[in-house]
Amino acid sequence: MTKNSSSPSPLENKPYYVADTGHFGMKIKVCFSDHAFQEALKDSKITTKHHALDLGLAESHYIQQEGTTHAMMAIVFNWEDMAKLDSLERMGIIYHEVSHTTTHVFEYIGEEETKIGDESRSYLGEHIFKQVFSIYATEDYNRARARKGNRKVSDKEREAALRALIQMGGERDGSAGSDSVPKPKSVPRRTKNSNGSVKSKTSARVRRAG
Repeated sequence: MTKNSSSPSPLENKPYYVADTGHFGMKIKVCFSDHAFQEALKDSKITTKHHALDLGLAESHYIQQEGTTHAMMAIVFNWEDMAKLDSLERMGIIYHEVSHTTTHVFEYIGEEETKIGDESRSYLGEHIFKQVFSIYATEDYNRARARKGNRKVSDKEREAALRALIQMGGERDGSAGSDSVPKPKSVPRRTKNSNGSVKSKTSARVRRAG
């Protein structure tokens, strides 16, 4: 597994985040609204219609556009509904969607389910989970700062928000707080658009939490 990037993407100002899958090479768009999901579709050159969050408060998507090399994986959270849950429930939902996305990665590379080793699945799932959990904590903190009229968030403040979310979950289930989940080495940043479209049929696989 390749090391998660410790520096922000050179492309900025998009309404979604990107997590990587290590040496598998596929990027995962992490969105907090259907608007962000639509931007991610455009950037991935997916031209057929798809919508997020029609039924649930979290989803994982794997869309392969037939007849092209265009594909997209995404995890979408309804931040407003997630915010009504306690920290442990939110961590459970994040894990749930990451688990589906881990399966999607192996589907993307054409690996049969029965041939995936337990260690391979576990390492990939851990790699994705740490990034998505960090992304969620970052979004949580950014929204809190935006409500206060201050959108500038330092790396130390992001990490503090991440530790606080882990700590709250640890206190809820009686575990050891910040030792319960490994701390990511970095916080992924937002990325920018590269436009383009190809008309073709699309097959989509969607999983919904709850």
